Amino acid sequence: MADRSSLLADLRAFADAVAEKSAPSLPASAEEQLRAPFESLLASAAATLGVRATCTGEAALPSRLGRPDFAVSVSGALTGYVELKAPGAGADERRFRGRNRRQFKRFSALPNILYGDGNEWALYRGGVRAGRVVRLAGDVAKEGADAVREQDAARLAALLREFLSWQPLLPQDARGELDLKAFAELLAP
Repeated sequence: MADRSSLLADLRAFADAVAEKSAPSLPASAEEQLRAPFESLLASAAATLGVRATCTGEAALPSRLGRPDFAVSVSGALTGYVELKAPGAGADERRFRGRNRRQFKRFSALPNILYGDGNEWALYRGGVRAGRVVRLAGDVAKEGADAVREQDAARLAALLREFLSWQPLLPQDARGELDLKAFAELLAP
């Protein structure tokens, strides 16, 4: 990212917002407390990259694949999806069990999806993790901004840049021309 100090401040604001929303003793979905703070974080990170990103909530996928928390568009074109998990659930697919495991298998058809629980973030392309899991130093729901270190912001910046700049590779046939059948399969999810 062009301005690491800006993303560090944005990431700390995200962490504080999650901690504040997680503090009340009212029964509420822990995952839901990430939604609004994440939208703000992504918008700020995208602006730092010089792009305009828009999150559309609960975007339905065809064939009953499910509803990721967000579909993300960059400059009006669908770039990928985001699936948020409750803080502590992690973003490493190897740790998913039960419902999260079944959901991950369905979402594996997606070519660009970012998983995050506020503390961990991972990017998957076609069900395969692209790079390493980014882990913050602490727990955003409990520690707020104190959970974030400068190196956390740098690693998350690289991950978000990768997510937001995704461009599909168009399948080609043996003659080097667009393979329409493979292209339709790419678009199907």
